[in-house]
Amino acid sequence: MDKCNYEGVKNDDTEECTTHMKYSWQPFLRQLYVCTLCTSIYFVLGLCFGAPTVYIPQLRKEAKLNLTEPMTAEMESWLSSILGYTSMPWVIILPILVRYVGRKIPFLLVTVLTFVSFIIFYCSTNAMHLLISEIIQGITLASNLTVLICIIVEYSSPRYRGVLMMIESSIFFWGVWIANVTGTFSHWRNIAIIAFVCCTYSMTAIIMPESPSWLAMMGRFDECAAAHHWLKGYDKESEDELESLIKSQKEYLKKCADRKKPKSFCQFDVIKETVTNKGFYKPLLLSMAVMSLYHFSGKLVCSMYAVDLISQITDKGAFLFYGISASIFAFILYIYLPETKDKTLQEIENYFKEAEEVDEDASKSFISSREHVKEC
Repeated sequence: MDKCNYEGVKNDDTEECTTHMKYSWQPFLRQLYVCTLCTSIYFVLGLCFGAPTVYIPQLRKEAKLNLTEPMTAEMESWLSSILGYTSMPWVIILPILVRYVGRKIPFLLVTVLTFVSFIIFYCSTNAMHLLISEIIQGITLASNLTVLICIIVEYSSPRYRGVLMMIESSIFFWGVWIANVTGTFSHWRNIAIIAFVCCTYSMTAIIMPESPSWLAMMGRFDECAAAHHWLKGYDKESEDELESLIKSQKEYLKKCADRKKPKSFCQFDVIKETVTNKGFYKPLLLSMAVMSLYHFSGKLVCSMYAVDLISQITDKGAFLFYGISASIFAFILYIYLPETKDKTLQEIENYFKEAEEVDEDASKSFISSREHVKEC
């Protein structure tokens, strides 16, 4: 019997389902790969915070054994706190690079400088060398607030974002713990060897695509679609997210093109309009509340001064201050922070915008439940 030729009759839905079932694991693994690149740097940041806890006591002991001049209390204080000061310039520089250069190149810059800092750390022979190493590591701390969080959020699907963010939050303290254990049971220079491995892995980011969100913002929509499909596949949920992203950015670019270049005396009005926009100040205030909760809880202080705090616990109320301040900011976040589970970045952005700024065809309701049901 002759074979029937069914080539002319195709079921697009069947093909889409078959393809989705066949390759559904690839988007997750690719997103996981990209996010592990970031979590490696988070882990290294934990090593940076945990290292002073163990190498300062070892340097004290070595000074006594070698009958050399001991490290001063002022130098010990600088070694434990210099990261915060040296990160401040990078907190300004990195967002500018992220905006105009993309996410990939700043991430590689962070990785290379972190690698260089641990080379100095490993080769250091005195406290001044360690101080120079930590000055360079300021970019690693700044990346925690800028590049890394941006990559994890933009490169991951809504269904996986919560899990990946949870891993990112916990991996930092694993780094602190590993640094403490390594420095307790071996020489503190071995911490740098662990950092070398993590930084080498993160350098493979050179093969990952640029962020689809950034490409869309720059008007490179073909590259945006290619990067989005590489990361998140071709399923219906991914296509809806891509369509919403491209449509929103096209409208934004059109508004920017229609807006005339303001004269110098009108620039103040433009700045005022931007600052008073809900899409600007609401996320900014919530981000400040999150970071205040992060720092006023005392978690970083306890991580870096664990040995001294345990040995010199007093009744002066420091931990009472941490508890009260953390509770206040946690309450503020509970009241004003919206639910972001399974929401795309575009849906979250639309939530903060003024109602008249959101195009009904381009946005979805942030409060209503998702209507998409997996067909495959």
